[in-house]
Amino acid sequence: MKHAEHVVSRFRSFFPQRRLILVSNREPYVARRLPGGGLTRVLAPGGLTAALDPVMRALGGTWIAWGSPPSGEGPPGPDEWQDRLAVPPQEPAYDVRRLRLSDSDVRNYYHGYANQSLWPLCHNLLEHVRFRDRFWKAYQDVNAAFARAVVDEARDDALVWLQDYHLALAPGSIRRDRPSTRLLHFWHIPWPPWLVYRICPNHRVLLEGLLANDLIAFHLENFRDNFIRCCEQDLDVLVDWRRHAVVHRGHVTAVRAHPISIDAESFRELASRDDIAKRVGELRARFRFAGLQIGIGVDRLDYSKGILERLEALRILFTRHPEHVRSFTFIQVGAPSRSEILAYADLQERVQTAVERLNKQFGEDDWRPVLYIPQGLTHEELAALYRLADVAVVSSLQDGMNLVAKEFVAAQVDKRGVLCLSEFAGAAEEFPHAIPVNPFYSEGFAEDIHRALVMPREERRERMERMQAILDRGDVYSWIEGILADARAALDLAGRRRRRGSVSAEADFRPPANRT
Repeated sequence: MKHAEHVVSRFRSFFPQRRLILVSNREPYVARRLPGGGLTRVLAPGGLTAALDPVMRALGGTWIAWGSPPSGEGPPGPDEWQDRLAVPPQEPAYDVRRLRLSDSDVRNYYHGYANQSLWPLCHNLLEHVRFRDRFWKAYQDVNAAFARAVVDEARDDALVWLQDYHLALAPGSIRRDRPSTRLLHFWHIPWPPWLVYRICPNHRVLLEGLLANDLIAFHLENFRDNFIRCCEQDLDVLVDWRRHAVVHRGHVTAVRAHPISIDAESFRELASRDDIAKRVGELRARFRFAGLQIGIGVDRLDYSKGILERLEALRILFTRHPEHVRSFTFIQVGAPSRSEILAYADLQERVQTAVERLNKQFGEDDWRPVLYIPQGLTHEELAALYRLADVAVVSSLQDGMNLVAKEFVAAQVDKRGVLCLSEFAGAAEEFPHAIPVNPFYSEGFAEDIHRALVMPREERRERMERMQAILDRGDVYSWIEGILADARAALDLAGRRRRRGSVSAEADFRPPANRT
């Protein structure tokens, strides 16, 4: 791939002697049981995997991750577990070092601390926050296991890139055992303000773990600044606000903002294929969509996505604007997620009930206001839905970025769709030409959907063209390159300060005059 090759070239120019080790909670290739027995491995869904797999294939190296169990209906083999895999299966190019987690680890580290403590805390949804001693103990233990795997794999010349909120403690452990290893970390979800973050009983320990990185990056400048201010409030640190650097116990951590993106060119090519256009026509015929306007929402079933708020806005829309009855259908894709957690299982039931209520209140024999698809879809199926849609609604209550918004924009090869985008999704900062929505204000939300439905064709086209231009300038490979460039700069800065024998002149760490 042309873009991946460019990133590989940049990596080798930035880090000519370093080997890349990626570390993430989920592995890049997931196992599926075959009906007749045996396993196959396919690339895991998600933009990060799709972007980094070709880079790893070109560079080589190791990807360290939790080895998740196989899915599918086939019979289990006698011994399916492997500690190490060469991937991709057809043309092995790099290794996956797989960590085996016990059921208790998964329950307390993943479903517990990661997704009942950190996830709702960072999304400012405090009613869902649960802190338990067993969660924290498992989080510490699993992070230590990840760190040991990195230390086993990493020579002193390695560049280790950790991903997300599952691994906040691992950098500190790696730094203690491999002081000269270079560490960078991308935090894929929001970072909350200090008044929210301080609720966490482990707030200092998490910050100390993350400050072992040479670089930590967030999607938005707001998240970056929240993190730095938490460090100021919580720890004995020096902060260089001009360079956005934090010095803790003599170690310099650069803190940056890099909004993640998608492979826009590849997604546009997918949406432009003849078979996708054919599938759009089949959907119109199968569900009797001829003559209707179509809206879509594509989400994991997560309380942060604002799905119930979206359905309430649709109820108000059909009540206030009866002209949309029988002329507009909304397709809600809701992939089940973390169903082992009570809050998620409850949400799944509430969404199903809300859809049924809407269809009963407004539906007629040959028309339903909401078509609910309670499962995940393939990229091909999503591309067809994005092309089918006149309006896409992203109504996150809080979101680090939201790549659905970017996928919809990339797939709009006909340039006729309108994006209604939550003000609280990170993507809103990049897409000022979307219609901003406030999911907490149901009546205003309904009017925003109405505005999208009645928008003239020329305005739709102009808005979409501007968003596509923004997306093309900031695709996922630009994101990777930006992080690598900042990692190179951070290492240079730390090296200069070490050679000077001090972290910096005291004047470097004075906060700017306009800070509050």
